[in-house]
Amino acid sequence: MKTRFSLLFILLIIGWSSCTDRPCYPLAMQEAESYMNSRPDSALYLLESLTDSISSFPEETRMYYHLLCIQAKDKQYIEHTSDSLINRIVKFYEGHDDVDKRMMAYYYQGSTYRDMNDAPRALKAFQQAVDVSTQYNVLLPKAYNQMGSLFMYQGLYDEAIKINRKNIELYTKLGQPNKTSYALRDIARMYSMKEASDSTLHYYNRACDAALADKDSARYYSIFSEMGTYFYQIGKINSAKQILLDAILQNEIKNKVHIYFTLAYIYTDLQLLDSAQYYYKKTLECNDLKNSYYSYRNLFSLNKEQGNHQSAITYIEKALQLKDSIDTITQTEAIAKINSLYNYQHTEAENSQLKLDTERQKNWLLTLSLFSLLVISLCVYLILYHKQKRTEIILEQKRREQIEQEKYDNSLAAIRDNETKIAELDKLLNKATTENDLLKQELLQVQKRKLEAKNEEIIQYKKEQELLFAEFKKSELYKEIWLASNSEEANLGLTKSPEKWVSIQENIDLIFPHFTKRIKDVYTSLSETELQVCWLTKIGISPSGIARVLNLSKQAITNIRTRLTKKMRIKENNWNNFDHFIEEM
Repeated sequence: MKTRFSLLFILLIIGWSSCTDRPCYPLAMQEAESYMNSRPDSALYLLESLTDSISSFPEETRMYYHLLCIQAKDKQYIEHTSDSLINRIVKFYEGHDDVDKRMMAYYYQGSTYRDMNDAPRALKAFQQAVDVSTQYNVLLPKAYNQMGSLFMYQGLYDEAIKINRKNIELYTKLGQPNKTSYALRDIARMYSMKEASDSTLHYYNRACDAALADKDSARYYSIFSEMGTYFYQIGKINSAKQILLDAILQNEIKNKVHIYFTLAYIYTDLQLLDSAQYYYKKTLECNDLKNSYYSYRNLFSLNKEQGNHQSAITYIEKALQLKDSIDTITQTEAIAKINSLYNYQHTEAENSQLKLDTERQKNWLLTLSLFSLLVISLCVYLILYHKQKRTEIILEQKRREQIEQEKYDNSLAAIRDNETKIAELDKLLNKATTENDLLKQELLQVQKRKLEAKNEEIIQYKKEQELLFAEFKKSELYKEIWLASNSEEANLGLTKSPEKWVSIQENIDLIFPHFTKRIKDVYTSLSETELQVCWLTKIGISPSGIARVLNLSKQAITNIRTRLTKKMRIKENNWNNFDHFIEEM
């Protein structure tokens, strides 16, 4: 019995001692602490359950309660909008010996000023958090990381690199090098800004290795995809494409807007415009304001190039709508940055207030002037653009009508129509002969001979074309084309000889007068490859043969033919109609 009583007494003494060494917080606060890193939403819920009763607790408990609430919100990315509460907490812990809580208070003071776009005060608070820490604290490397981001935000790249290296050094000393992936990534970003590509790729690779070693696939693919975007920026398109197509399949990446946007640029550079449009539209689905604006701008350019004028107009209108929103946000951010600098210097030195007021007013007037000029310029541009488009459409229609008339004048259809007219003239001639109307007979004979002469001219024109084409088929150039269309190994001479394509065009325009001029007059946005497809189709080369001649895939030729069908506004989108259209040009 005495033994049990002694044990109970000892436990009570230990419990009392622990409460005297560390304040005894309400159970909900203790549970919230345990959930803070794994389930911050649950932690905040528990803390909010104490809202009505927290005022009855001692001041230290109340201050720590409010500090935990700020921490829970920060971990859920809920922005801090006021510094009054955190400043009270900092002032309280500056008068106490609890170093860990003082560091925590400084850290979240820095986070508050960060969310309020007050970079100078945020840096000062994070530096105080680092200075007050006398031993390892989980917030210490995070403070370094935050400072690095703020230096980067202000364009101080060398300072950002130094502070992130301190982060890496700290984790390495603590035997946790796998935790350095974000710091390594940020250093890569800084070297990217400094245009040091070798260092950038070195640190991106180290960041990926650290994330893999930490078995964090979400972090790995996030950094991996960012490296893919950088490959595109330095011109390594194939490497960028391979990385981004791999990353886009990973469910761990929640926000893929930068992947979609970069792939769209890659496919635009590769002239795979359908794929480019697909990824620009995927970018729009992510509801990212700035990327959506540039996607609409680029969709406008692609559709304009392809002759889809109505779609192009729709996209440029949407881009202009977003531009207004972006200008407003940019203006707000600029003013917020000026305000934060003003407030900091006002606190540090009262005599700078007038200067900052004047500077802010100048910046506001300059921003307003530039914005007004931009709006006026855009309005003038749109008016001139629409006017130009209407003029181009009218001219294009006239050129189409002229070409159709020329095609008809030298066609078998014209011969058939003339023969019908000759038959009618024969009937009228018989009637005039019966009526013995000599003057009318002579007039009808002249009209008949004129139609017969026209038919003979068309027949001779067709005969000349056949002979010229037959002569061309005997040439070494045509034999080379035919051989290349039937053998992938024989196409190098053509693909590497621009002068041969000049000769091909000259022969085609000799056999089929003005063929190239007609195509270019009506379809001004044709690329060199699209023209080559038209030429080869005109001389009877099959699509698979064209693919071999141009050293392209069959799918690429299919895509080009489909694109040409749309540009040429052929009624039914299929190969037979395209071939017939080119044959009749």
